[in-house]
Amino acid sequence: MSEPTSAYSYSDLVAKAANEQGIAYFAGGTGKALVPADDEYSLQICKEEVNDAIKMFIADAPRKGWRWMRRLMRVNIDTTRVTGTADAADATSLTDATLETSYASDDDLNTWWIFILTGTGIGSYAQITDYTTSGGVITVAGWLDQYGNTGGTTPAVGDTFAITKYETVGGDISRYMLPEDFGGEVNSKIEYEADTNHSAIIGWVDEAMIRRRRAVNVISGYPRLAAYRPLEPAGSTLSNTSGSRRWELILDPQPIADDVLEFLYTLYFDKLDLEAGTASGGGATTLVDSSRAEGDDYFNTWRITVIAGTGKGSNAIATDYTGSSGTFIVADWLKADGTAGGTDPDATSIYSVEPANNRHPAGFRFDEAIWAAVKYKIEEEDEEINKGFTEKYVGKALPKAYTIDGRGTPRTLGSMNWQVDYVHERIFRDVTNTNSV
Repeated sequence: MSEPTSAYSYSDLVAKAANEQGIAYFAGGTGKALVPADDEYSLQICKEEVNDAIKMFIADAPRKGWRWMRRLMRVNIDTTRVTGTADAADATSLTDATLETSYASDDDLNTWWIFILTGTGIGSYAQITDYTTSGGVITVAGWLDQYGNTGGTTPAVGDTFAITKYETVGGDISRYMLPEDFGGEVNSKIEYEADTNHSAIIGWVDEAMIRRRRAVNVISGYPRLAAYRPLEPAGSTLSNTSGSRRWELILDPQPIADDVLEFLYTLYFDKLDLEAGTASGGGATTLVDSSRAEGDDYFNTWRITVIAGTGKGSNAIATDYTGSSGTFIVADWLKADGTAGGTDPDATSIYSVEPANNRHPAGFRFDEAIWAAVKYKIEEEDEEINKGFTEKYVGKALPKAYTIDGRGTPRTLGSMNWQVDYVHERIFRDVTNTNSV
């Protein structure tokens, strides 16, 4: 257990927001305020208020930023890059018989990444889910576009490809995709992880310096220069349909060893989400809500909880979801305490469904500050509510959050005002006139 059971989940905050506005769902008169599962409009309003409050709290950071948002990034780098030409390809596989020679055992390439370099599927890539050495058959779940979004172009016979151990940019082992929670803000020097066993020192530089060095030729060695920049794959265009918010890490020289690089960065996070409704049916391994409009697999891996009616307290992880019928598939229904033997839902069941880890990113220490921010948003958007929530958030909750955040600062290590150090290059140009001397 990473946090106390009293920590607010997203559904807790949504239910509290609904109760504050008198729109919560009360299960059969039991008196417990729940998310407004019986009113889609009210549910959406409360979700927006909670998400807007979290964004506002993050934006209202101390002058030097929230310390709780500084997380450790670990980037795996590697030297392996396998190239080839497709003998066959379709929406979920690619075959190259020459792979048999180097990778002679099944599953040797599982979890690696394949990138289409030229041909019909140029720019598409995917993570390898299975590898069969007989025939050199690579299986993928589906092809992504060059930005990592679904809907990449299916490759064809004759397309060339590259395979790398980690998620690189276009199969280039000098360029590595950074996670989606990285938003372009670095808070420390970049270092090799402990016990690396070589003495190379790496530092941040402007990305133009690395491009300039690589313009003549790409050299190999232990990376000594690093830069981060917005992801821009070859041949891409910036537009509202193809632009990417992801970032990449580019290194020089090109790696010659499997290493791990570490640095602190400012965490960004995805919007929290939750849905709820009334079941139109259910069973030992299903719950059906025919009124839902989401597509296939939308709720896969989300947790379903029966909050009222038959099966109240039962919960399970959705292993599959069929959009046309609104059918959730689960392995089995568990009791509220997580043990086996939960009661099967039916057409009287009220449910909620949310991602398995669905809590605000600040952590338990800031629960009350987040809740104060939610009430601020409620008062801001509803002119009939006037309980002084704005003053309580600005004047009490936010200053206390600053104090709590500051307690994480070491007391004997001097100033915490460190900024990113860059290595600056020297540029020598030819003397062309006396003014150049």
